[in-house]
Amino acid sequence: MKHQKLVYWLLGIFAVIFIGGALIVPTPTLKKQVVNISNKLTGKTKTKRATHTVAATDLGEKYQLSNHEITVLKQLKVTGIGDSIMVRTTPDLKQIFGQFNDNAKVGRQVEAAPAIISQLKTDNAIQKNVLINLGTNGPTSASEIDSIIEQIGSSHQIYWVNTRVPGKSWQDSNNQLIADAAKKYNNVHLIDWLYVAQDNDNWFVIDNLHPNTLGEREYTSTVGQTMAKTATP
Repeated sequence: MKHQKLVYWLLGIFAVIFIGGALIVPTPTLKKQVVNISNKLTGKTKTKRATHTVAATDLGEKYQLSNHEITVLKQLKVTGIGDSIMVRTTPDLKQIFGQFNDNAKVGRQVEAAPAIISQLKTDNAIQKNVLINLGTNGPTSASEIDSIIEQIGSSHQIYWVNTRVPGKSWQDSNNQLIADAAKKYNNVHLIDWLYVAQDNDNWFVIDNLHPNTLGEREYTSTVGQTMAKTATP
């Protein structure tokens, strides 16, 4: 109710502004902008409507997960290797997994992965399920992706999140390589973040690349729903 009142209040302000003697009438676009402003002011960050039955719990509502999905995810130990997208989403990912150990860094390129994987293996710190979010910061190649997958090994389930990098030439080529790898290897699974997020600019901060609070929840929801289908403890 307070949220609705704030929207009406903001609309009222816009409706009474005059420019050169002309009344500005709140158009649908203007109304949408006002709602977006209201959402930011009120902290309204509920995720999109789920297409399945959501658990009647705080975790289920927050990430649009079913009871079964939550049960599966809470049994998982996951290693994360990623860039700034994973840096931003790690706090949310830690909430849905039984254990999530991330190795994420701003600006990381795909080519950095082999050294990270090697160290993780040396430390005996790579889990059965591996979540990768690389490909945001530059182009990669089929041989580079193949090498990473083979280095991790067939005894691990690998979940690779594709990229959403508006205006960058490598977005589609990188995503095609990730999709091809998921078809080529039985233990590699595509998490199609681009498909879910591409028409939702309001999920992102001003650079239209890094997710905001709502986007971080949507990202986590997408990862969780995908991994719950095939991941095992």
